[in-house]
Amino acid sequence: MHYIHWGFLCSILCAVSVARADCPLADKIAREKGLDAALETYNHCAIVQNDDEAQLYLAHIYEKGQGNVYKNPRRAILFYHLSAENGNATAMVDLAKLLTQLDDNDSTRDDIITYMDKIQGQLRYTSGSSFTGKLLHPYALLMLAAESPEIKWFYSSKQKSDPRASQLLNNYAIDPEKKKEVIRAASQWKRRKMLDLAREVFSVKEYNEFYRTLYPKEGLPNAFARSQAVEKLKARVESRQK
Repeated sequence: MHYIHWGFLCSILCAVSVARADCPLADKIAREKGLDAALETYNHCAIVQNDDEAQLYLAHIYEKGQGNVYKNPRRAILFYHLSAENGNATAMVDLAKLLTQLDDNDSTRDDIITYMDKIQGQLRYTSGSSFTGKLLHPYALLMLAAESPEIKWFYSSKQKSDPRASQLLNNYAIDPEKKKEVIRAASQWKRRKMLDLAREVFSVKEYNEFYRTLYPKEGLPNAFARSQAVEKLKARVESRQK
């Protein structure tokens, strides 16, 4: 059986550079030679290149087990989490479903959190947004996945919607006080994503101006100035994508 140790992960993180072509190459290798032969390339895409589609693919593989790859729920959650951190709506829904299965099992959930925290140090130097070992609540994940794709322009993933999200969200039973806490956590997540993006595309001076406009030290932000700042960020992102 093919079992990848996290020492292999460390060797991936030490790579000097990896061509973006590796991601479609992984699919080609998988088609021609099978999953085992492509697994290392998929890991490059998922970890070094922070590719949300590769992360989601590996999550599915580890959740169910396939070929000579062991079923490993902890790694499935890790890769779902990484993909969800990029705003992948399908990863958010699948992660919410998997975490819900652990909701009544404190020891299993604690084990997952410990595992995520342990791996955080190994992943914090990867490309893309800073890795956090903190898992969002399943309800928060479903909320984010169910939101309109139009307001997710600052998410890096192209997979901004999932048709399952709204129904699962409507059927999710949650304590009212817990719901308030979860909504705050989801809002903080979106704030972090937007600030990560602003930090990436703006100069230091522009970023500081952007931050002060959205989050002034005193009083509430000026609605018009806030709208203008967000539009400037959106325009900068769109110009980079051309």
